[in-house]
Amino acid sequence: MNPEPTSVRYNNWRQVALPSPEAFTPTMPVSVVIPCYQTPPETLARTLAALEAQTYPRELFEVVVVDDGSEPPLKLPRSTPLEIKAMRHQKNRGYGVGAGAARNTGTRAASGDIVLFLDSDTMAEPGWMAAHARWHHVVSDALTLGFSAHVEVSDIDEETIRRRAGSLRDLFAGRPLDRSWIEAYMDKTDDLTSRADDLFNVVVTRNFGVGKGFYELIGGGNESFKRWGLEDTEFGYRAYTQGALLVPVRDGFAWHQGRWDEGREAKRRSRRTMLGKAAQQIAHDGFRRTRPGRIFEVPQYVVTIDADRHPAERIIRAAGNILADRVHDLVVRIEMSARDDERLAWVQDEFGADPRVRVAPTRSALDEFPTSAFHIVLPATVFARDLVRRLRAKLGDRVTATSTLADQSQVSITRTWALHRARRAGGSPADFGEARTIPAKALQTRSTGPVGYPSKLDTLIDRMREIQSLGEGWSFLKWLAGSLGRRSIKRLASRTR
Repeated sequence: MNPEPTSVRYNNWRQVALPSPEAFTPTMPVSVVIPCYQTPPETLARTLAALEAQTYPRELFEVVVVDDGSEPPLKLPRSTPLEIKAMRHQKNRGYGVGAGAARNTGTRAASGDIVLFLDSDTMAEPGWMAAHARWHHVVSDALTLGFSAHVEVSDIDEETIRRRAGSLRDLFAGRPLDRSWIEAYMDKTDDLTSRADDLFNVVVTRNFGVGKGFYELIGGGNESFKRWGLEDTEFGYRAYTQGALLVPVRDGFAWHQGRWDEGREAKRRSRRTMLGKAAQQIAHDGFRRTRPGRIFEVPQYVVTIDADRHPAERIIRAAGNILADRVHDLVVRIEMSARDDERLAWVQDEFGADPRVRVAPTRSALDEFPTSAFHIVLPATVFARDLVRRLRAKLGDRVTATSTLADQSQVSITRTWALHRARRAGGSPADFGEARTIPAKALQTRSTGPVGYPSKLDTLIDRMREIQSLGEGWSFLKWLAGSLGRRSIKRLASRTR
């Protein structure tokens, strides 16, 4: 059984032909990577004791423990029969090197084709490994998300975990539990099959699985996150944006040692300090509620202008038009031949100091910006007021949208995750979700002439077309009243001169 890239529409994991648990025969080796930082020895001992009871064949899995700079250094329990690889990071300014770096170190040492990540204080049920691995035997770019609950187990030792007669759930029966917020998110998104564009928010690295090759393809853990907080969300965003299939695996259940509120305030403070850093990497409106003018490391929109065979003046006007868009979180790529020295130099002189412009890039847009949310392609002949904003509005929750202009050139906007899926699985982005054709007049494009200013009537029509709710209608009326008021004041002032 060879895993294949996902070919489902949107994130509908229910479309995958998966063998039943009874018919599943494991063949792929698994590595369980456990990052540790200041983990009490008895806590890790319980976690490892729970792994001893896995139903997955013992000869097909290993455990990789990464001590992320604990002081004193972490000591492994002597009693475990598991095959364990152990390694250590040096301490970094009062913290570990970071969870992302620890997971990367563990993955590099892993010999398994499937990598399952488990926190050092989390105990897996016997069927946990098989539940995750079943998906990775079929789908090469799946991200499997296990479930968990919090329970107090300080009065239970590793021998009790090891010698129990049934499941951990049976052992913990009657104890107070704190269930994860993930269940509410599953209800909200119909178990991650909705068209919501923030499904990545559910990714928690306490209990998840991924193919080793795909983990490396998307860049692994982000090692620039040194403190606790949002490094898992950022990883989930990158995986989702690069076309991963996010799969909720309820049978991949594990128990967090300790109640939900333990150490929660310190983690909240740490998470707040990481919000700004996360905003640099996560190109989503939920993380970027800022005023125009900000520039982020990962832009939300990548606009590629096909500039070959067009004069420099037209290219400059087209790029300037995009840069003047009310959507500011973008970069402009001007694709033109590097052989035309005079024309190239002209455009480079115009935009050479602008960090939002790339002139004659040497890589494809998808390779240069693999985790921006949207890719837009247009010819240098197109001019339109707020074109990026209009395209995004017309796209809605669809995967791709295209407009064919009078000269038969095309303007398109496509979600990045669909471009990645099409690259891996073949076909086009439209194979992975709904596509839309946009009438050219809806974008109010012009194929010749300078950008210019819209007429007053054009502006009024634009604003009316944008009304899609009562709130937007009320905003339009306030704008219209304000505009009429300003004109009355100007007329009165002119009469008194």
